Amino acid sequence: MRFYKIQFFIFFLLIISHIWCQPAQPVRMCAEWEPVWGTLIRWPLSIPMPLVVEFAEDDTIYVLVENSIQHSSALAMFVSWNINLTHCQFIYAPTNSCWTRDWGPQCIFDGDGNWGIVDPIFEGYPWVPGGLLDPTGRDHEDDDAVNAALAEYFECPLHQLPAFLTGGNIMTDGHGTAFSTQQMLNENSILWNPEDFIYQVELYNGIENYNFVSNTEDYGIQHIDCAAKLLDEETILIKQLPLWHPEYDRIETVVEEVDLLTNCYDRPYKIVRVFCDSYNGNSVAGYTNSLILNKKVFVPLFGIDADDNAIQTYQDVMPGYEVIGFYNNTSHPWYYYDALHCRTMGIFDRYMLRITHCRFDAGVPAFEEIEIITTIDDRSETGLIEDNLNVYWRTEGQTLWNNIQLTEMTGIDSFAACIPGQLEDTIIEYYISASDYSGRTETLPRTAPNGFYYLTVEGTNSEILQTKPKNLLYQNYPNPFNPETTISFTTEHIESAEIVIYNIKGQKIKSLHSFPNGGLGTRSVIWDGKDDDNQLVSSGIYFYKLKTNNISEVKKCILMK
Repeated sequence: MRFYKIQFFIFFLLIISHIWCQPAQPVRMCAEWEPVWGTLIRWPLSIPMPLVVEFAEDDTIYVLVENSIQHSSALAMFVSWNINLTHCQFIYAPTNSCWTRDWGPQCIFDGDGNWGIVDPIFEGYPWVPGGLLDPTGRDHEDDDAVNAALAEYFECPLHQLPAFLTGGNIMTDGHGTAFSTQQMLNENSILWNPEDFIYQVELYNGIENYNFVSNTEDYGIQHIDCAAKLLDEETILIKQLPLWHPEYDRIETVVEEVDLLTNCYDRPYKIVRVFCDSYNGNSVAGYTNSLILNKKVFVPLFGIDADDNAIQTYQDVMPGYEVIGFYNNTSHPWYYYDALHCRTMGIFDRYMLRITHCRFDAGVPAFEEIEIITTIDDRSETGLIEDNLNVYWRTEGQTLWNNIQLTEMTGIDSFAACIPGQLEDTIIEYYISASDYSGRTETLPRTAPNGFYYLTVEGTNSEILQTKPKNLLYQNYPNPFNPETTISFTTEHIESAEIVIYNIKGQKIKSLHSFPNGGLGTRSVIWDGKDDDNQLVSSGIYFYKLKTNNISEVKKCILMK
C-alpha cells in the first residue's frame, strides 16, 4: 500500500512541479558555513540543554512545537535556563521525529536571487520500521509536511522536489558540488534511474557536480554526515576508524574515491582525518556529525580519550572558529549514526552578504603585484558600501594589517585588489572584508582576522614557470556519452602521459593509450565504454585521470545507455 501511495504522490508532484514548483534557473544551494539566522530544532528536545543555550547566545533558535501546550512547556524550560527569549521563535508544526536535518528545509537562492525552500519527499529510512515500502510501521507524514509550514512562516517559495534527498546524506559546497553515499541512489531507485535523479537535483538544488561515494556501513542509514564533512569548498573531514573495526576498509575506500575528485576550483580536495575511537564495542564516536553555525563549530563528544583529539583536529583545520564540544544526555544519547548534526539544521540568512574567493594553490612570483580576485553578493540588494570593500594583508610575523580597497571588475559581483610585490620566501597573510547598506559586514574567511588565508612568494616568474610544468586535461566530449567519448589533454615538458579510467569506487577500469614521448601539444584518445577485458561497462559516473611523470589531473564523465 505504501508503495502505491508513493507512486501516486510522485505522479501528482511531477505534474504540478512542471507548472509552478520548479525554481527559476540557475539555482544555488547554500553551504553549511554560510551566514545563518539560527538553528531549527524540535520540541520535545533530543539535544542537551547546554547546546540549546549556546545556540541562543548569539543566534536564533527556531523551535517546532505541535500545540500551545508544548509551546508553554518549552517556554517555561527556556526561562529556567535563562535563555534570551528574544532569540527564540516558536513555529507550530507537528513532527514525528527529532531529525530536523533529514526532513528539514534545504535552502536555495533561485536564478532571480530569491531565497526559498526545497522540500524533498521524506518517508523515513529503508531499514527502520515504518520506512520506505513498509506499511506496518510508523509513518512520517508530519515530518514531511514541516517544510510547507516553514515556507508559510518565512513567507518564501516552497519548491517540492519529486525525489528523496534525505538531508543527512547530502553535503554541498555552495558552488554546485555535492556528496552523498550510494544509498541516495538506492533510495531513489523506485522513482528514478540515476541520470534522471541527478537531473532533478540539479533542477531544484542547483547541484551540477554530484559525487556518490561508496556506502560507509555494513548495515545502517549510510548517511554521509556520519562519515565525512565538508569544512569549506576545498576541505573534507573524513573519519578514521581503528584498524580492527569491520568497516575500516569501507572508510578507506571512500578516502580513495575522494582523492580522485577535484573541487569547484578544479583542484584536489584537502582530506583531513579525525580518529573516531570506540565508545561501545563496534560503535565509534561520530565526530564528523558536527554543526557549523556562523563562527562556531559544535562537536558531539562521547566521554572517551579521543574527544580531545577531535576538538584539536577541528581547531587546527578551522582557525578562528570557536570549537565547542557537547556530551550527550542520558535520555537522548549521541550515536555513531545519529548525533548533533542529525538533530539540528541551520536556517540561512535570506539577505546574506556572501564573499567567495579562489585561494592560491601555488607560489607567486617575487617582486610582482599579487591580484586578489573575489565575488561579493549582497542578497539584501541594498548595495555595497564602496569604502568598506577591502583586502587586508600583512607579511608573516607582523601584527598590524595593511588594507587595499577592492575595485569593481567587469564580471557580475566581481572585485579585485593588488597586494604589492614582495621578496622571495615571504609568506603573506590576507583576508577580505565587505559591508552593505543593510548593516551586514562579512569577512572571508568568516573568522577573520583570527582566521586568514596565506600565500608564499617563491621566486621570479620565469623560475616558477620552469619548475612547474603545465598539463591541462579537458572535459570529455560528448558528456554524458553513449557509446564513446573523446578525451583530450595538453602537455608540456613531460616524459610520458597515460589516460586511466576508474569507476566511482576508485577501481581501475581501463588503461587507454600511453604516450611515451609526451613532448608539447594537444593529444586525444577515445574511450568506447569498455574495460580492459573489452567488456562494456554499465551506465554511471566514471573518472578519467591524466597520469604523467610529474603530475596528475582527474575529471568526471557520465556514461548513459
